[in-house]
Formats: sequence, C-alpha cells, structure tokens
Amino acid sequence: MKQRLRAGLVGCALLVSLVAFGGPYDQGLAAHDQGQYATALALWLPLAEQGNVAAQYSVAVLYEKGLGVPQDYAAAARWYAKAAEQGDAEAQYSIGVLYETGTGVTRSLEEAQKWYASVIANPRAGDPASPLRQRARQRFAQLDRAREQIVPFDGGRFVIGGIHGDTCVVALQGVINRDATLKFDGVVESSEKRGCSKPWLLLESPGGIVDDGVNLAKEVRTRQFRTMTRLRCASACALIFIAGVERVLIGSRATIGLHQPTATRGGSEKSRRCVTSPYSDGLAQIRRFLRWAIPDQADRVLEIILQTPCDSIEWVHGQQALDLAIATRLDSADIDVVGQTKR
Repeated sequence: MKQRLRAGLVGCALLVSLVAFGGPYDQGLAAHDQGQYATALALWLPLAEQGNVAAQYSVAVLYEKGLGVPQDYAAAARWYAKAAEQGDAEAQYSIGVLYETGTGVTRSLEEAQKWYASVIANPRAGDPASPLRQRARQRFAQLDRAREQIVPFDGGRFVIGGIHGDTCVVALQGVINRDATLKFDGVVESSEKRGCSKPWLLLESPGGIVDDGVNLAKEVRTRQFRTMTRLRCASACALIFIAGVERVLIGSRATIGLHQPTATRGGSEKSRRCVTSPYSDGLAQIRRFLRWAIPDQADRVLEIILQTPCDSIEWVHGQQALDLAIATRLDSADIDVVGQTKR
C-alpha cells in the first residue's frame, strides 16, 4: 500500500514540475519519455477532446499499446480516426492497418485502402519516396492483389481489381474474340455486385476479331466504361479503347494501333487477305461504329485505317491521339509507368 502511495506521490510531483515547462502537449511528451504514461495521457486527453490532432494521435498510441491505460483497440481506432480525418498521415496509416486487420473495428479492406490512398496523396506524408508513403503503397498494392477476381476466357482473361469507393479497374488481357464478348456481361455484373458503379477498362490486348471488337466496344460505351492503356492496343483493341466515355493513354509506352481488317475464306489462314474496299462489310461496320463513337473525327480515323495494310500497323499516340479524339487525356506521358516486362 505504501509503495502504491509513494508511486502516486511521485506521479503528482512530476505533473506539478511539468506544468512549469512548456505547454500541456510538450509536458505530455516529457512525461512519456520518462515512462510516466498515465501522466502523459492525463495531459493529452483534454487536448485531444478539444481537437488537437497531435494529442489525438498520441492518445491513440497509448490506447493501442496499453501504456498508462488498459489496452483498448476500439478506443485507439476512434482516436486514430479523429486525427486521420484532420489529415494526420501517420494516423491515416495506422487506422488503415486497423481496418485491414480488423483490430478494434469491423474488418474492411475497402476502408483500409481508402486510408492508404489518403497517405499516398497526403503532402504531410513527406516526399514520394518517404518510408511512410512506401509502406502505404505496398499495403495498398497487396490488398489490390488480394481483392482481384479473375474471369478467364478462351485466349485471355478479365481481371477485376480492388474496388476503391465506387471505382474499380477491369483489365482485359489477351485476344479479343467471341468468348471474351460473351464473358463481358458476367464481368460487369461481378463488378457491380462489388459496388463498382464507375468502372475503368484497362486494355492489354494485341487485338482480335473485328466483329467481336465492335460488339464489345458498343457494350463498353453503353455501360459507360472509361478506357485506358499503358502499352500497345491495336486492331479490335483500338475500337474498344475508342468506345470509352473517357479515354486515357498512361505513360510513355501507351499507343493505339490502326490498320485494315482482314478476311479469310472458310476460316483458313492461308486465304487471309486485307480488306481494302471501303464498301466491304468489315469496313462498313467500322465506319458506322466510328461515326457513333467519335462522330467529329470518324472520317479521319477511318482514312488512317484504309491507308494502313493489315500486315502493318499505324501507331497513334500523344497529341495526335488527342487531335483524332482517339484519346481524351494523356497521363504521365513522359514516364515509363510499366518498366521492364516479361518477354
């Protein structure tokens, strides 16, 4: 009993001595550094309740670690959230971790990613290479991979990425064909069930069959998808890209490829030939699509298609893509956002 009383008196003496030096928050720091966590909490808690963001974060740490107070993850989460909402980057990261692990809050990977994204965009988190931002990027990316849903089709796959708010990215990887077109409705339904009402379609395709490309492109426009690419997107892929209600070329390697369609007799590759007549079914279909999707520039784009043999490709990127209305925006045009790719 005497020991408890003596400890209490020492704590009171420390609190009295701290009042003479600096403000309450700094006094709390001094108490914390001396291991007097209960004293630090007594000094910080009133400040936190008044909205002091540094005090809110510090109180959260004490509750999370059980320093000077019984460990209480729910209380830690409440104080981290208050500081995070005021823009404290460390608090944003910490509440993100709690949501990711379900500690003190109901587990929510969406909330975790939201807070990691806040750290990445927060100027208070330091320069882009700061350790805090790097940790946030790593956790964000790990959650994205964990939340991916893969829908295979003959010759490729759709990958539904993590949902961020009401936005998601659906990647089309592989050859565009009838099976890809048939699977697209299911992909859209899956993304909607996951809460995605503002989808992006990331195109990573060398092209494919014109009929299926046009049909899928019409679906993309009707469903208000936005399109983007980081690499080459040619032939039928180009038509799908043009269908986006917003069309973004990302990075220095993003480019759209145009050329004449091909035709075969009886499905034989030996009879494969370029379609050159503007009145052929294939080019008439493309013309109608272009006039529907980009009416002001449809004829100019069609002219490039007519002038480019099917065994060649005219690559369009940068300002030319904007001028032709193929793209509506360039993003990071001078940066290789992909880096080395597998061969």
